[in-house]
Amino acid sequence: MKKILTYKKVFLPLVAILGLFATGCEKMIETPPPNEIPVADAVKTAEDLQRLLNGSYNELANTHGGFSQMLAEMLGDNLNVPNNNDLREVYNHNILFFNTSSGGYYSMIYRMIFRANFVESKVNDVSGLSDVDKNRIFGEVAFIRALGHFTAVRMYAQPYGFTSDNSHPGIAIQRKVTTQPMPRENVAAAYTSILADLNTAVANLGEDNTLNTNGPCYATKWAAKALLANVYFQMGNYTDAGTMANEVIESKKFTFSDTSNLFDPAGYTEHIFSVVSTGITDKRSGGYSDNYAPGVPTCQLDRAYWASIKGNVTDKRLQMLQAVNAGAANEFVKSNQFNAPFFNVPVLHLTQMMLIRAECYAMRNSNLTTAIDDINKIITRAYTDNSKLVSSSATAADVLTAVRAERRMELLFQGDRIHEVKRLGAIEGQNLFVHGHPWNCKGIIMQFPITEKTSIFDINPTGGCN
Repeated sequence: MKKILTYKKVFLPLVAILGLFATGCEKMIETPPPNEIPVADAVKTAEDLQRLLNGSYNELANTHGGFSQMLAEMLGDNLNVPNNNDLREVYNHNILFFNTSSGGYYSMIYRMIFRANFVESKVNDVSGLSDVDKNRIFGEVAFIRALGHFTAVRMYAQPYGFTSDNSHPGIAIQRKVTTQPMPRENVAAAYTSILADLNTAVANLGEDNTLNTNGPCYATKWAAKALLANVYFQMGNYTDAGTMANEVIESKKFTFSDTSNLFDPAGYTEHIFSVVSTGITDKRSGGYSDNYAPGVPTCQLDRAYWASIKGNVTDKRLQMLQAVNAGAANEFVKSNQFNAPFFNVPVLHLTQMMLIRAECYAMRNSNLTTAIDDINKIITRAYTDNSKLVSSSATAADVLTAVRAERRMELLFQGDRIHEVKRLGAIEGQNLFVHGHPWNCKGIIMQFPITEKTSIFDINPTGGCN
């Protein structure tokens, strides 16, 4: 993978940002060391290794602080056409290989993975590292790598289930430190790697991470299980997805919030793993606040979707949306959810787990009482009256309808919708369209930068969905 070749120096510029995303999610170091430091001198102690691991989390924050979610929303049908050439290509499902947003995003994901791999390669070289800390670091590396590969394979490849054996082109799987170009492996191999890493993370991480002093920005066993629930759910493995989601929920580590706005501090009790901002000089939520900014934002709600929901006067979630120039030809709808100077970004959270558990139970026609309770908690929070509540005698089909209707609103702007459409298309066989394009058309995935193309790595087809 040519993008990571820049990291093969003996003197790593990476060391200059070792303090980023410091222990306990503390404020980032503003002034890096003036000189580059040899790797042999930089990674000697447990503190050095932790700072290096923080660099991986820093890349994770850059990627998942709203930028990844925004690009996923652009691929889906929650947003209106943007006034930005790069993003318009994403929206129109015709991304060219020199699209800077797509190429930069790809590089960010693999920098995150590369740095995690580098940490893993240095664990046994460090003195004074306890076995407990070794296991924790191995678990965190596995979690970061799994999240990176899962993000990449969902965005740059057709979904799981696109072919019967998932032999369709996937991504490069980067599990070791290397500066050599990597082959593009199939989607089945990518998911095998992701599941292996998450099982390693579950085995090595504790229920709590003592570094999480300002919020859950470091991985725990519950974060790994929550991500496993998402991976299994994308695969259509509703048994294991439901089991993982149930374990996270029943841990009682996370508290269902009184607000649907999980970006507000009142919603932080639900955060299982999040990107944490500690102040305006350590603002990690810019992917949201910059793109959904006050005024005329880049990201505006899709007009057709707005027309379908604006009449739901009992839905309190509509209070987070604002129609500007209502009724006029230049009307647009923006979100007021991300107007704070900085905030934490939930990557894995309790509402997500409840939606997964409820849908999995409905799909299996089992534990319907629990599924109904899950969706009714969400409905009770979301509406001013009880008209939407699911009856205690509801069938599995009734529950499924309610869960899928609420999922779109609850996870609005969180980058979920396009993956939901693809799961329903690939796994459930539904004939779904996004912006008039079928869920499985060749342009409805991100495009690799042209620098990735080698004899062992073919980029995605060009030409969009037309």
